[in-house]
This record gives sequence, structure tokens and C-alpha cells, in this order.
Amino acid sequence: MRDDFSEEVKRVIAHRANLVCSNPSCGSSTGGPQDDPSKALNIGVAAHITAASPGGPRYDSTLTVEQRRSAENGVWLCQNCAKLVDNDESLFPGKLLSAWKIVREHSALTSIGQTVHSSVETEYQRKHRQILQWKGQRVMWVKMPTPQQAMTLGTRPWSSVQLTVLDCTEFYVKIKGDGWDNSRSIPMRNIEIGHDDRFDLPELLEYDR
Repeated sequence: MRDDFSEEVKRVIAHRANLVCSNPSCGSSTGGPQDDPSKALNIGVAAHITAASPGGPRYDSTLTVEQRRSAENGVWLCQNCAKLVDNDESLFPGKLLSAWKIVREHSALTSIGQTVHSSVETEYQRKHRQILQWKGQRVMWVKMPTPQQAMTLGTRPWSSVQLTVLDCTEFYVKIKGDGWDNSRSIPMRNIEIGHDDRFDLPELLEYDR
């Protein structure tokens, strides 16, 4: 027999976490509307910290049935994280899941009645947002000299090359030039944005950093 949570206990576990996955590396929202205005969507799971039955992940034989079925023994997770923690109980011991639960519930408590403030955009995010607009388009690219090279070669010794932006994330820009056998991924930290007036195209300046 499994010592499963009642529907009421599941509801309590879910709302104490504000319907957000308690895994701090995830933090995904698990609830929202369906297309049908009379229904709601849920992809969250009230997962047992210690298993509901013998042989399950992190089973604790010292707990009573009531303790095993209580909200204290549950942590709210998205379906992916619920599967993850049960597949490797040595990597995700009960103490870790309990810590996730405490942190998530504290965050949910302190956010009640608070206005959501927009986060400050980082430099990488700003460049990502701008470069992503050029995905699939032609831009100019130039390799910039190091400070030591600039002393002898000048600030821009190499001419710009026209190429295509294939992809862009906050961490890298993928580019490919005409005649190149392979694409290149440049770390975002090495990229500055300019403009080539001759061709009226955006320009990616790559620095060694």
C-alpha cells in the first residue's frame, strides 16, 4: 500500500510553493490557463521527500503513515524535476529536497503582496537582444587587434568581412562567412557592436579577452 497524499494535501503543497518548481535550478511556473476558459493547466507534482512505499526513493521506515502522507513530507516540483530526483536518490537526498522546500516556501511567503519589479538588463542581455534581430541577415565582422598588436598595427589593421548571423544567445554569437567550411561561435564577452557606414550594415567587432 502507498501512503499517498490526499487531494487537499497536494493543494496545500502546491500553493505553499506558489505553483513554482522548488528546484532552485529550475524555478519554472507549473500552473496556468487552458484554452477552455473554465479550465486550468497544471504540470506540477506533489512529490514525496521520503517515498510513499517501501523500496521507493528515500523511503524512511521510521515515519508513521500520517507523517508520510503529510504536507511536511511533500515538495512541489515540475514533472521533469520530479522524475529527476526519483531517478537518482543519492544525488538528491531527502535533506536536499527539504532545503529546496524551505527556500521556495520562504520566497513564496515574502513575495505575497509585493510589486514585481523588472530586472535590470545586463550587458550580455542587451547585446543578445540587439544581435538576435540580425539572425539570418548579413552583417560586417572584423577581428580587432589586442592592445599589444594595436601599438604596432593600428587600431583596425584588418578589414571587415561580410557574413551571416546564424544564431545568438546571451553567451555566444554563431556566424558563417561566404566560402567558410564551418561556422564559428564567438563568446558574447568578446563582441562589441558597431555600424559599417560604407555598406550601411551592423558590425560585429571581435576582441580577444
